[in-house]
Amino acid sequence: MPLQECRAMRAVWPKSIERVNLIEPSKEMQRAGQTLLDNLKGLPLIHSYDSIQELNRSIEKHERRHDLVISSYALGEIPSLNDRITIVRQLWDLTKDVLVLLEPGTPQGSKIISQMRSYILWMEKRKCRKSEKSTGAAPSKMKSMVVQEDLLKDGAFVVAPCPHDGRCPLENSDKYCHFVQRLERTSSQRIYKRSKGVPLRGFEDEKFCYVALRRGKRPEEAWPLDGMKFDTLKERHAKRNPEDLIIDYDDQFPSEEDEEAPDGDEDSLVPYASDTQELSLFHESGEEEEEEPIRADLGGGWGRIIYSPIRRGRQVQMDVCRATKRDASEGAFERVVVTQSKNPALHLQARKSLWGDLWPF
Repeated sequence: MPLQECRAMRAVWPKSIERVNLIEPSKEMQRAGQTLLDNLKGLPLIHSYDSIQELNRSIEKHERRHDLVISSYALGEIPSLNDRITIVRQLWDLTKDVLVLLEPGTPQGSKIISQMRSYILWMEKRKCRKSEKSTGAAPSKMKSMVVQEDLLKDGAFVVAPCPHDGRCPLENSDKYCHFVQRLERTSSQRIYKRSKGVPLRGFEDEKFCYVALRRGKRPEEAWPLDGMKFDTLKERHAKRNPEDLIIDYDDQFPSEEDEEAPDGDEDSLVPYASDTQELSLFHESGEEEEEEPIRADLGGGWGRIIYSPIRRGRQVQMDVCRATKRDASEGAFERVVVTQSKNPALHLQARKSLWGDLWPF
Protein backbone atom coordinates (compact mmCIF):
# COMPACT_ATOMS: atom_id res chain seq x y z
CA MET A 1 0.00 0.00 0.00
CA PRO A 2 2.04 3.00 -1.25
CA LEU A 3 0.13 5.53 0.86
CA GLN A 4 1.68 4.00 3.99
CA GLU A 5 5.08 5.11 2.72
CA CYS A 6 3.63 8.53 1.95
CA ARG A 7 2.45 8.91 5.52
CA ALA A 8 5.83 7.78 6.87
CA MET A 9 7.72 10.25 4.66
CA ARG A 10 5.45 13.05 5.80
CA ALA A 11 6.35 12.24 9.41
CA VAL A 12 10.09 12.45 8.62
CA TRP A 13 9.99 15.39 6.20
CA PRO A 14 6.79 17.29 7.08
CA LYS A 15 7.62 20.35 4.95
CA SER A 16 10.06 19.06 2.34
CA ILE A 17 7.88 16.80 0.18
CA GLU A 18 6.48 18.61 -2.85
CA ARG A 19 5.12 15.82 -5.03
CA VAL A 20 4.40 12.10 -4.66
CA ASN A 21 3.70 9.63 -7.46
CA LEU A 22 2.08 6.38 -6.33
CA ILE A 23 1.88 3.13 -8.31
CA GLU A 24 -0.86 0.72 -7.20
CA PRO A 25 -2.72 -1.44 -9.77
CA SER A 26 -5.53 -2.34 -7.35
CA LYS A 27 -8.30 0.26 -7.12
CA GLU A 28 -9.46 -1.29 -3.85
CA MET A 29 -6.01 -0.83 -2.31
CA GLN A 30 -5.93 2.75 -3.58
CA ARG A 31 -9.21 3.48 -1.81
CA ALA A 32 -8.08 1.71 1.37
CA GLY A 33 -4.83 3.64 1.37
CA GLN A 34 -6.64 6.92 0.91
CA THR A 35 -8.22 6.46 4.34
CA LEU A 36 -4.74 6.74 5.88
CA LEU A 37 -4.51 10.32 4.67
CA ASP A 38 -7.99 11.42 5.71
CA ASN A 39 -8.08 14.49 7.94
CA LEU A 40 -4.40 15.25 7.31
CA LYS A 41 -3.50 18.81 6.37
CA GLY A 42 -0.63 20.19 4.35
CA LEU A 43 -0.30 17.14 2.11
CA PRO A 44 1.94 17.27 -0.98
CA LEU A 45 0.59 16.90 -4.50
CA ILE A 46 -0.27 13.19 -4.90
CA HIS A 47 -0.93 11.33 -8.16
CA SER A 48 -1.82 7.63 -8.46
CA TYR A 49 -1.02 5.39 -11.42
CA ASP A 50 -1.85 1.80 -12.27
CA SER A 51 1.63 0.93 -13.58
CA ILE A 52 5.13 2.26 -14.19
CA GLN A 53 4.31 2.48 -17.90
CA GLU A 54 1.32 4.72 -17.21
CA LEU A 55 3.47 6.97 -15.03
CA ASN A 56 6.08 7.31 -17.79
CA ARG A 57 3.38 8.19 -20.32
CA SER A 58 1.73 10.74 -18.06
CA ILE A 59 4.69 12.87 -17.00
CA GLU A 60 7.40 14.70 -18.90
CA LYS A 61 10.75 13.01 -19.40
CA HIS A 62 12.63 15.55 -17.29
CA GLU A 63 10.19 14.91 -14.41
CA ARG A 64 10.62 11.14 -14.30
CA ARG A 65 13.62 11.13 -11.99
CA HIS A 66 12.59 11.05 -8.32
CA ASP A 67 14.72 11.90 -5.28
CA LEU A 68 13.39 8.82 -3.47
CA VAL A 69 11.82 5.66 -4.89
CA ILE A 70 10.38 2.98 -2.58
CA SER A 71 9.20 -0.53 -3.42
CA SER A 72 7.54 -2.11 -0.39
CA TYR A 73 6.49 -5.76 -0.22
CA ALA A 74 5.93 -5.86 -3.99
CA LEU A 75 8.78 -7.80 -5.59
CA GLY A 76 7.86 -11.01 -3.77
CA GLU A 77 4.54 -11.03 -5.61
CA ILE A 78 6.37 -11.32 -8.95
CA PRO A 79 7.13 -15.03 -9.52
CA SER A 80 9.80 -14.70 -12.23
CA LEU A 81 13.35 -13.52 -11.51
CA ASN A 82 13.60 -11.94 -14.96
CA ASP A 83 10.38 -10.00 -14.37
CA ARG A 84 11.69 -8.80 -11.00
CA ILE A 85 14.89 -7.58 -12.64
CA THR A 86 12.85 -5.75 -15.28
CA ILE A 87 10.77 -4.00 -12.62
CA VAL A 88 13.83 -3.06 -10.56
CA ARG A 89 15.56 -1.65 -13.64
CA GLN A 90 12.50 0.49 -14.31
CA LEU A 91 12.48 1.67 -10.70
CA TRP A 92 16.20 2.47 -10.88
CA ASP A 93 15.61 4.47 -14.07
CA LEU A 94 13.07 6.53 -12.11
CA THR A 95 15.59 7.12 -9.31
CA LYS A 96 17.55 10.35 -9.15
CA ASP A 97 19.13 9.73 -5.75
CA VAL A 98 17.98 6.83 -3.50
CA LEU A 99 16.10 3.58 -4.17
CA VAL A 100 14.73 1.57 -1.22
CA LEU A 101 13.55 -2.03 -1.60
CA LEU A 102 11.66 -3.76 1.24
CA GLU A 103 10.41 -7.32 1.53
CA PRO A 104 9.12 -9.56 4.35
CA GLY A 105 11.80 -10.80 6.75
CA THR A 106 11.87 -14.37 5.46
CA PRO A 107 14.61 -16.38 3.73
CA GLN A 108 12.82 -15.81 0.42
CA GLY A 109 12.47 -12.08 1.05
CA SER A 110 16.14 -11.81 1.96
CA LYS A 111 17.11 -13.72 -1.19
CA ILE A 112 15.10 -11.34 -3.37
CA ILE A 113 16.69 -8.28 -1.76
CA SER A 114 20.18 -9.78 -2.15
CA GLN A 115 19.58 -10.59 -5.83
CA MET A 116 18.29 -7.11 -6.68
CA ARG A 117 21.11 -5.48 -4.71
CA SER A 118 23.71 -7.49 -6.59
CA TYR A 119 22.11 -6.76 -9.94
CA ILE A 120 22.03 -2.97 -9.54
CA LEU A 121 25.62 -2.83 -8.29
CA TRP A 122 26.78 -5.05 -11.17
CA MET A 123 24.83 -3.02 -13.73
CA GLU A 124 26.29 0.29 -12.54
CA LYS A 125 29.84 -1.09 -12.42
CA ARG A 126 29.46 -2.20 -16.02
CA LYS A 127 28.22 1.26 -17.00
CA CYS A 128 31.22 2.87 -15.33
CA ARG A 129 33.64 0.58 -17.18
CA LYS A 130 32.00 1.37 -20.51
CA SER A 131 32.05 5.07 -19.72
CA GLU A 132 35.77 4.95 -18.93
CA LYS A 133 36.51 3.18 -22.22
CA SER A 134 34.41 5.61 -24.26
CA THR A 135 36.20 8.63 -22.79
CA GLY A 136 39.68 7.11 -23.13
CA ALA A 137 40.34 8.56 -26.59
CA ALA A 138 38.64 11.93 -26.00
CA PRO A 139 40.63 15.20 -25.79
CA SER A 140 41.78 15.99 -22.26
CA LYS A 141 39.48 18.99 -21.70
CA MET A 142 36.45 17.28 -23.18
CA LYS A 143 37.36 14.06 -21.38
CA SER A 144 37.32 15.86 -18.03
CA MET A 145 33.87 17.31 -18.71
CA VAL A 146 32.47 13.94 -19.81
CA VAL A 147 33.91 12.11 -16.79
CA GLN A 148 32.46 14.66 -14.37
CA GLU A 149 29.07 14.32 -16.02
CA ASP A 150 29.21 10.52 -15.94
CA LEU A 151 30.09 10.51 -12.24
CA LEU A 152 26.75 12.13 -11.58
CA LYS A 153 24.89 9.51 -13.60
CA ASP A 154 26.84 6.29 -13.22
CA GLY A 155 27.76 4.29 -10.16
CA ALA A 156 25.85 3.04 -7.14
CA PHE A 157 26.59 2.13 -3.55
CA VAL A 158 24.67 0.69 -0.61
CA VAL A 159 23.54 3.20 2.01
CA ALA A 160 22.01 0.62 4.37
CA PRO A 161 21.99 -1.89 5.89
CA CYS A 162 25.23 -3.12 4.28
CA PRO A 163 28.42 -1.18 5.10
CA HIS A 164 29.99 -2.49 1.88
CA ASP A 165 29.19 -3.09 -1.79
CA GLY A 166 30.65 -6.58 -2.05
CA ARG A 167 29.00 -9.96 -2.12
CA CYS A 168 26.70 -10.66 0.83
CA PRO A 169 28.72 -12.74 3.34
CA LEU A 170 25.56 -14.60 4.37
CA GLU A 171 25.01 -16.09 0.90
CA ASN A 172 25.05 -19.88 0.84
CA SER A 173 24.73 -20.05 4.63
CA ASP A 174 21.95 -21.02 7.02
CA LYS A 175 21.53 -17.37 8.08
CA TYR A 176 19.77 -14.52 6.35
CA CYS A 177 19.87 -10.77 6.84
CA HIS A 178 16.69 -9.33 8.35
CA PHE A 179 15.54 -6.94 11.03
CA VAL A 180 12.60 -6.45 13.39
CA GLN A 181 10.34 -3.51 14.12
CA ARG A 182 7.79 -3.53 16.93
CA LEU A 183 4.38 -2.25 15.82
CA GLU A 184 1.28 -1.36 17.75
CA ARG A 185 -1.76 -3.45 16.89
CA THR A 186 -4.97 -1.58 16.25
CA SER A 187 -8.18 -2.68 17.95
CA SER A 188 -9.49 -4.11 14.68
CA GLN A 189 -6.29 -6.16 14.24
CA ARG A 190 -6.59 -7.59 17.74
CA ILE A 191 -10.17 -8.61 17.05
CA TYR A 192 -9.46 -10.06 13.61
CA LYS A 193 -6.30 -12.00 14.56
CA ARG A 194 -7.44 -13.39 17.91
CA SER A 195 -7.77 -17.17 18.09
CA LYS A 196 -9.94 -19.29 20.41
CA GLY A 197 -11.16 -16.18 22.17
CA VAL A 198 -7.71 -15.42 23.62
CA PRO A 199 -6.90 -11.70 23.42
CA LEU A 200 -3.69 -10.82 21.62
CA ARG A 201 -0.91 -8.57 22.82
CA GLY A 202 -1.16 -4.92 21.92
CA PHE A 203 1.89 -5.17 19.67
CA GLU A 204 3.58 -7.42 17.14
CA ASP A 205 7.16 -7.70 15.92
CA GLU A 206 7.34 -7.34 12.15
CA LYS A 207 10.30 -8.96 10.42
CA PHE A 208 11.56 -7.25 7.27
CA CYS A 209 14.49 -7.16 4.84
CA TYR A 210 15.61 -4.05 3.00
CA VAL A 211 18.33 -2.34 1.03
CA ALA A 212 18.84 1.35 0.25
CA LEU A 213 20.95 2.11 -2.83
CA ARG A 214 22.20 5.52 -3.87
CA ARG A 215 23.48 6.81 -7.18
CA GLY A 216 27.06 7.98 -7.47
CA LYS A 217 30.32 7.06 -5.81
CA ARG A 218 30.63 6.01 -2.18
CA PRO A 219 31.93 8.92 -0.05
CA GLU A 220 35.58 8.57 0.95
CA GLU A 221 35.80 11.05 3.82
CA ALA A 222 36.78 9.81 7.27
CA TRP A 223 34.08 8.43 9.58
CA PRO A 224 33.75 9.30 13.28
CA LEU A 225 36.24 7.33 15.42
CA ASP A 226 38.29 6.40 12.33
CA GLY A 227 41.78 5.47 13.50
CA MET A 228 40.93 5.86 17.19
CA LYS A 229 42.33 3.46 19.80
CA PHE A 230 40.47 2.94 23.07
CA ASP A 231 42.30 2.44 26.37
CA THR A 232 41.92 -0.79 28.28
CA LEU A 233 40.86 -0.72 31.92
CA LYS A 234 44.49 -1.26 33.03
CA GLU A 235 45.72 1.58 30.82
CA ARG A 236 43.08 3.89 32.26
CA HIS A 237 44.31 3.21 35.77
CA ALA A 238 47.96 3.41 34.68
CA LYS A 239 47.45 6.93 33.39
CA ARG A 240 46.57 7.95 36.93
CA ASN A 241 49.26 5.77 38.56
CA PRO A 242 51.89 4.58 36.05
CA GLU A 243 53.40 2.16 38.57
CA ASP A 244 50.07 0.33 38.70
CA LEU A 245 50.32 -0.86 35.11
CA ILE A 246 51.38 -4.34 36.26
CA ILE A 247 48.38 -4.73 38.56
CA ASP A 248 45.44 -6.69 37.22
CA TYR A 249 42.59 -4.41 38.22
CA ASP A 250 40.09 -6.68 36.56
CA ASP A 251 40.80 -9.29 39.25
CA GLN A 252 41.21 -6.86 42.16
CA PHE A 253 37.82 -5.19 41.90
CA PRO A 254 34.56 -7.07 41.40
CA SER A 255 32.20 -5.69 38.78
CA GLU A 256 28.59 -4.83 39.37
CA GLU A 257 27.86 -6.63 36.10
CA ASP A 258 29.50 -9.92 37.18
CA GLU A 259 26.14 -11.62 37.44
CA GLU A 260 24.34 -12.31 34.22
CA ALA A 261 21.34 -10.06 33.79
CA PRO A 262 17.91 -11.70 33.55
CA ASP A 263 16.77 -12.27 29.98
CA GLY A 264 13.68 -10.16 30.48
CA ASP A 265 15.73 -7.06 31.23
CA GLU A 266 18.01 -7.38 28.22
CA ASP A 267 15.96 -7.92 25.09
CA SER A 268 13.33 -5.40 24.08
CA LEU A 269 11.99 -7.67 21.33
CA VAL A 270 10.22 -10.99 21.70
CA PRO A 271 12.26 -13.63 19.80
CA TYR A 272 10.58 -15.61 17.04
CA ALA A 273 10.68 -19.38 16.92
CA SER A 274 12.58 -19.11 13.63
CA ASP A 275 15.30 -17.14 15.42
CA THR A 276 15.95 -19.85 18.02
CA GLN A 277 18.75 -21.45 16.01
CA GLU A 278 20.35 -18.06 15.30
CA LEU A 279 20.37 -17.02 18.93
CA SER A 280 21.50 -20.42 20.20
CA LEU A 281 24.70 -20.10 18.20
CA PHE A 282 25.73 -17.27 20.52
CA HIS A 283 25.14 -19.29 23.69
CA GLU A 284 26.94 -22.38 22.44
CA SER A 285 30.14 -20.42 21.91
CA GLY A 286 30.96 -20.26 25.63
CA GLU A 287 33.35 -17.70 27.08
CA GLU A 288 35.34 -16.24 24.20
CA GLU A 289 38.44 -14.11 24.43
CA GLU A 290 38.34 -10.73 22.80
CA GLU A 291 40.90 -10.09 20.10
CA GLU A 292 43.76 -7.69 20.73
CA PRO A 293 42.54 -4.10 20.39
CA ILE A 294 43.30 -2.46 17.06
CA ARG A 295 42.71 0.96 15.62
CA ALA A 296 39.43 1.49 13.85
CA ASP A 297 39.55 1.19 10.05
CA LEU A 298 36.23 2.65 8.96
CA GLY A 299 36.81 3.48 5.33
CA GLY A 300 33.58 1.74 4.34
CA GLY A 301 31.62 3.04 7.29
CA TRP A 302 30.50 1.50 10.57
CA GLY A 303 29.43 -2.13 10.67
CA ARG A 304 25.85 -3.30 11.11
CA ILE A 305 24.72 -5.48 14.03
CA ILE A 306 22.83 -8.52 12.72
CA TYR A 307 20.63 -10.38 15.24
CA SER A 308 20.22 -9.53 18.91
CA PRO A 309 23.43 -8.98 20.92
CA ILE A 310 24.00 -11.44 23.75
CA ARG A 311 24.99 -9.95 27.11
CA ARG A 312 26.80 -12.36 29.42
CA GLY A 313 28.05 -10.68 32.57
CA ARG A 314 30.99 -8.46 31.63
CA GLN A 315 30.99 -9.70 28.05
CA VAL A 316 28.84 -8.73 25.06
CA GLN A 317 28.77 -10.85 21.89
CA MET A 318 27.56 -9.40 18.61
CA ASP A 319 27.41 -10.60 15.01
CA VAL A 320 28.46 -7.69 12.79
CA CYS A 321 28.49 -7.25 9.02
CA ARG A 322 31.41 -4.96 8.17
CA ALA A 323 33.59 -3.77 5.31
CA THR A 324 36.97 -5.49 5.05
CA LYS A 325 38.52 -2.96 2.66
CA ARG A 326 38.67 0.81 2.93
CA ASP A 327 36.93 1.19 -0.43
CA ALA A 328 34.08 -1.02 0.88
CA SER A 329 34.42 -3.36 -2.10
CA GLU A 330 34.27 -6.44 0.13
CA GLY A 331 32.59 -7.36 3.39
CA ALA A 332 32.51 -10.04 6.08
CA PHE A 333 30.17 -11.36 8.75
CA GLU A 334 32.12 -11.58 12.00
CA ARG A 335 31.66 -12.27 15.70
CA VAL A 336 32.62 -9.31 17.87
CA VAL A 337 33.28 -9.85 21.58
CA VAL A 338 33.58 -6.80 23.82
CA THR A 339 34.73 -7.23 27.42
CA GLN A 340 34.69 -4.72 30.22
CA SER A 341 38.36 -5.26 31.10
CA LYS A 342 39.79 -4.56 27.66
CA ASN A 343 37.37 -1.91 26.40
CA PRO A 344 35.32 -0.34 29.21
CA ALA A 345 34.11 2.54 27.04
CA LEU A 346 33.00 0.29 24.19
CA HIS A 347 31.57 -2.26 26.63
CA LEU A 348 29.10 0.30 27.96
CA GLN A 349 27.96 1.12 24.42
CA ALA A 350 27.82 -2.56 23.47
CA ARG A 351 25.43 -3.27 26.33
CA LYS A 352 23.12 -0.57 24.99
CA SER A 353 23.32 -1.76 21.37
CA LEU A 354 20.35 -3.36 19.65
CA TRP A 355 19.72 -5.48 16.59
CA GLY A 356 20.16 -3.28 13.52
CA ASP A 357 22.36 -0.64 15.16
CA LEU A 358 25.66 0.53 13.69
CA TRP A 359 28.90 -0.60 15.33
CA PRO A 360 32.27 1.15 14.79
CA PHE A 361 34.63 -1.83 15.21
